[in-house]
Amino acid sequence: MTTVTLPAHVLADPEHILVREVDKTYPGASARALDDIDLVIRRGEFVSLIGPSGCGKSTLLRALAGLEPIDTGSITIYGATPREACSQKAVGLVPQTPALLPWLTVRQNVELPGKVNRAASKRRAHRQGMGASSVGRTDPDELLDLVGLAEKRDAYPGELSGGMQQRVAIARAFGLEPDVLLMDEPFSALDEFTREAMRLHLLSLWQRMRTTVVFVTHSVREAVTLSDRIVVMSARPGRIHELIDVDLPRPRDREVLAGPGLHAVEDRVRDSLQRAWDSGAVPSDLVPA
Repeated sequence: MTTVTLPAHVLADPEHILVREVDKTYPGASARALDDIDLVIRRGEFVSLIGPSGCGKSTLLRALAGLEPIDTGSITIYGATPREACSQKAVGLVPQTPALLPWLTVRQNVELPGKVNRAASKRRAHRQGMGASSVGRTDPDELLDLVGLAEKRDAYPGELSGGMQQRVAIARAFGLEPDVLLMDEPFSALDEFTREAMRLHLLSLWQRMRTTVVFVTHSVREAVTLSDRIVVMSARPGRIHELIDVDLPRPRDREVLAGPGLHAVEDRVRDSLQRAWDSGAVPSDLVPA
């Protein structure tokens, strides 16, 4: 019988990401980047972090990725430390730039991490051994179809627009089947029309695969469109001001996103942001879309 080494989160707390009393101050800074952060994220949840520049959104995301040490407190990802989870390839990261390999085709870029990532392959094998089907989840062609790029699978990154390249990067990240996907403003460099299309492609992928996603954004519309919950943060020091449930039905098609419910949640998020600004005297820099 083959023994598969499982990440610690499988044996410990299989249902939650836990952030407890986390503080972080950069050398020479006059205020904490993160101040007493407490957050619980359930498995399969889509959570957005929103707030003004300097509120600690990206710092918190990097801490979850094991890239940023914290001063005090603790972070566990299904029972494992961020570094342990990342070492087992249970955490994926989508940065602001696609970082595709230009000498590989679109399909080769999507399938490459799965070929070289043995830890991810072991997790998939374990799921199959437990009776969980992965059919249709890791196939590069199906992933490209879900992000609307099936016809571009033999093209090279240099032949694609910026939005198309980012879609490839997102398909690649989901293809690894990470337990947690961290996304740091992946649509920030795109025009608003392209951003809207990207949100719908991301929704299609997430609604199919239900990976836990933590998503950093400056856009209220983006946060409401995508999320189960929105973490509103205030700056100087970086704190959680409010947690807002997005009570819109899923799946979220164009009809749902054009309805009055979306605008009601947007108004609540903007009101929360305004109250955070008033309490911290910080300027607005959010995308009004």
